Amino acid sequence: MFTPRALSHSGESSARRLVYLRLVVSTLMVGAAIMVLQMEDRALSVAAMYGLLGVIYLSAGAVYLTFRAGVDLKVIVRVLVAVDIVVLTMLSHFSGGSGSFFSILYILPIIVGGEYFKVSGGLVTALLATSAYITYILLEIGGYVDPVGGGWVADVSSRGIARTILRGYLHMAVFVFTGLVSGYVSYRLQNKHEEIADKEKEIRQIRLDTDSILKNMSSGLIVTDPDGSVLTVNPAAESILGLDRNMGFEGVPVTDAFSYMPVLAEELTLALRSGLPRQRHEIDVIRVDGTLVQLGISISLLKDEQDEIKGVIAIFQDLSEVKEMRKRIRQADRMAAVGELSAAIAHEVRAPLASISGSIEMLKGEIEGLSGDNAELMDLIIRESERLDRIISDFLEYARLRKPSFLPSDIDRCLGEIAMLLRNATPSGERVEITIDSDSEGSRIYVDEEQIRQVFLNLGNNACEAMSGGGKLTLSASRVMRRLSEDRTDEECIEICFHNDGPAIPEEVLPHVFEPFFTTRKGGTGLGLAIAARIVESHSGLIDVRSSDDGGTEFIVILPVRRCATEETEEEMIIEEEFAMV
Repeated sequence: MFTPRALSHSGESSARRLVYLRLVVSTLMVGAAIMVLQMEDRALSVAAMYGLLGVIYLSAGAVYLTFRAGVDLKVIVRVLVAVDIVVLTMLSHFSGGSGSFFSILYILPIIVGGEYFKVSGGLVTALLATSAYITYILLEIGGYVDPVGGGWVADVSSRGIARTILRGYLHMAVFVFTGLVSGYVSYRLQNKHEEIADKEKEIRQIRLDTDSILKNMSSGLIVTDPDGSVLTVNPAAESILGLDRNMGFEGVPVTDAFSYMPVLAEELTLALRSGLPRQRHEIDVIRVDGTLVQLGISISLLKDEQDEIKGVIAIFQDLSEVKEMRKRIRQADRMAAVGELSAAIAHEVRAPLASISGSIEMLKGEIEGLSGDNAELMDLIIRESERLDRIISDFLEYARLRKPSFLPSDIDRCLGEIAMLLRNATPSGERVEITIDSDSEGSRIYVDEEQIRQVFLNLGNNACEAMSGGGKLTLSASRVMRRLSEDRTDEECIEICFHNDGPAIPEEVLPHVFEPFFTTRKGGTGLGLAIAARIVESHSGLIDVRSSDDGGTEFIVILPVRRCATEETEEEMIIEEEFAMV
C-alpha cells in the first residue's frame, strides 16, 4: 500500500506530459490501423486493435493513479516502456507481423527511455525493442506465430529469410541509433536546463544582493533612464526627501516626480542633457512637508559597454547632522578662545587683583573714622574686587569644565536637598514657596551628582531671583521615553522641571538664554545657564526653557537613566585637545 504524497510541480508536469502525449500518439496510430482494417473487413484484427487501445488507456490511467499514490516516476516509466513494447509487438502482429508498417513505432518508447534515463536508458530500451522485434521475427520464421493482416506487406509471398533478417538488422540499427540520439539529446537538454537554472539563481541572488544594498544604504539614491524617467528610489532617499513610497515614482519623469523640488529635478535633467557628471556639491531642497533640507549630492552617468548614456545615478546625504557638527565645532572653537582668554586673565589679573583686594582690606582696618563718600567708596572697591574675582572664576569654570564622573544617584534625594538649600541659603528663597512633585520615587540614574547639583541649584536660584516679590517654585521629576539625538532611539529618561510663576521671559530673549555671556541681569556674567547647558550636554541630556505670560517659566532637564561612564562626545574630545595647554 502506497502513501499518498504531494506532487512537485515539475514531477506532476512531467507525468501529465508523458501520459497525454502517449495517449494522443497511440490513438492516432491505432485509430489509423482500425480504419484500414475495417476497410479490408478484418473483424478479428479490428477487435484486437480495440483491445490494444483499451490496454493503452487503462495503462495511462494506472500510471497517473500510481504516481499520485507515491510511486517514483522512474519506476512507472520503466513499466510503461515495457508495456508499450509489448503493445507495439501485438500491434505489429495484427497488422502484418514482421513486415508491418507499425514496427517503426518502436522508436517511441525508445525516445521515452532516452528522455528519462539518458544514453543508458535509450540503449537499454533500444535493446528491449530490438529483442522483442527479433524474437517475433524468429517465431514467425519458425512458424510458431501466424501474422494477421499479411496483406499489409507489399510482397508477402516473396519474402525470404534473408530479407526478413535484413529488415530485422535495419530495425535494430535504427532502434540503437534512436536510443543513442534521444539519450544524448536528453542529457544535453538537462545540462542546459541546469545551467539555465544556475544562471537564474545567480541572477536572482544578484538582484537580491542589489536590492539589499539599495535598501540598506544610508545615502539616498535616485536612478533615471536616458529619457529622464525615474527607475529607482531607495528607502534612504524616501526618508531624506520625505517621500511616500506608495506614490509610485517608477517610470515617472523627474520633472513630474519631483515637481515640488525643482532644484533636484534640474540637477538630474542637467546631467542628462549635458552628458557630464556633477561632482559633490550642496543644494537646498524643500521637502514634501515644507521643511528645508540641505543635501550633499553627486551625480554620475550610467553607461553601457558601448559608452552610451543609459541614465544617471544621484547619490546624496542629509547634511543636517553635518551642519550641527559644524556648529558644535564653531562653539568648541569659541570655548577654546574663552579658555585661552581665561588663562590669560587668571595669570595677568588675578594676582594683582588679590594684592589690591588685600591692601584695601588692610587700609580699611587701619584707617579709622571713615564716613560718608569715603566709606562708601572703600566698600565699593571691595565689592567690585570680589565681583571681578567671581567673573574670573566663572570664566575658568565654563572653559575648563571637568569630565563627569558617573555614579548611581537618587534623583529625589538630590531634589530634596536642592529645595532645602534654596529655602535657607538665598534671601529670595524665604519669600518663595518651594514644593516637590515627583512620580519617580526611588529612581536612580548615572550622573556626576556634584555637577547635576550645580545645574539644579543654578536653575533654582534663577527662578527665586525672578520671583523676588514672592511666588511658587515647583520641582518635579518623572520617567519618560525620549529620543535624545538623531542617531539614538527612544530610551528611558528622567525629566526634571523647575516651574515658577514669576514674570515671563521675553520671546526675543528665549533663544539666547543658554548662550555664553548673554545676560539680562545687572551684574551677571551670562555664564550660569551656559555652564548648566554644558553639564547637561556632557551627560548626553537635553535642557530647554518654556515661558508664557499665562503659565510662567519652566526649565526642563532630561537625563538618560543609563549612561556608560566611558562615553565621550566628539565635541568633548575636541575641547579637551584645545584646552590641553590651558
